Amino acid sequence: MHAVSAHNRFTKKQERHSRTGVRRGGALIFFVVFSLFFYFLTELVFASESSSIVPVKVVTVQKGDSLWKIAVEHQDEADMEVRELVYAIKKMNRLDNSDIYPGQRLAVPVGE
Repeated sequence: MHAVSAHNRFTKKQERHSRTGVRRGGALIFFVVFSLFFYFLTELVFASESSSIVPVKVVTVQKGDSLWKIAVEHQDEADMEVRELVYAIKKMNRLDNSDIYPGQRLAVPVGE
């Protein structure tokens, strides 16, 4: 009788361990699936934002020009405030700062 009860204790520990393993495995699978879902969802959101077509006008920078001056000249076409247009020009042309040079070509967003 003593050997049988020892065997039952061992079996119960194994059962507890396997149930814990299933919980951990289930949690891991849930985490992976949730992460992939979140990744693809954000990819779709950012892809849709960047795929919108914005009409542009290419402007060649002249001596004495600044982003602000170019934005003021094209404000009516873009239908934006000057400050917003300067930001849009910097973003569209991937400019880190407001430094521009004569001969440089800039894409300026214009209205539809």
